[in-house]
Amino acid sequence: MQSLLSALNDAAMHSDAWPQLLRRLMDEAGVAGAALIVTNKTTGTVDEAVFCGLSAEFKSRYVEHYAALDPYSPVLDARWTMLSASLPWALFRRSEWYNEFVLSCGVRDILGTRLTDTASHSVILGVHQRIGRQFSPDVEPLIATITEPLRFAARRYLDRLNEGRPVGDPQTAPAEGSRFFFHIENGVNYPDECGSVFLSPSAAAKRGLTIARELARDGDWSGFSVVVTDAWGRMITRIPIKP
Repeated sequence: MQSLLSALNDAAMHSDAWPQLLRRLMDEAGVAGAALIVTNKTTGTVDEAVFCGLSAEFKSRYVEHYAALDPYSPVLDARWTMLSASLPWALFRRSEWYNEFVLSCGVRDILGTRLTDTASHSVILGVHQRIGRQFSPDVEPLIATITEPLRFAARRYLDRLNEGRPVGDPQTAPAEGSRFFFHIENGVNYPDECGSVFLSPSAAAKRGLTIARELARDGDWSGFSVVVTDAWGRMITRIPIKP
């Protein structure tokens, strides 16, 4: 555990220490892989990524192709969520991302979270267990212990990506933005309890449209809608999910 805490401190200070941190996390958690993904909200592309273990050799494939097809990362929030419990199994059966990327990596399941979320970027972390094995009961207590240090290290990562200025510095962005929520509704509701930060309602609506298009690739979401609301529960837009 001490080596993991030391690696956390190093990662908060130096971006190039993240691979070592992920390897230490893998050792402590008894998992076979881990990945840190920094997504640019403006472009919708991956700005930075660190892949270790099972998925390491597949990093370029994810960044160049599968990131745009990933249905899991967009539904992550501040909680730690299992891939297997995040979306209907019918979606995975038809998902190119799941069948051609996740399974090809040899991954059985992922435990992931959104470490930090700003108006310009989001940082996702996932730990991976190999096919044929399950997560140890010790994983969740370990994760709970180090979640806040991980979040701090992720925020510092964004600071450095932002040329050394703290995220939200007025020289970088005119405002921190506001938090918006992306609910999936149609009788059976999937509420977004944590939301994401965007500079404006129009930017949030654009993200809602992207989510609807991602879910439309799977016919099982037909008839549902992505409902975008602000922090007071006021609806910004409702976007039908159409195949």
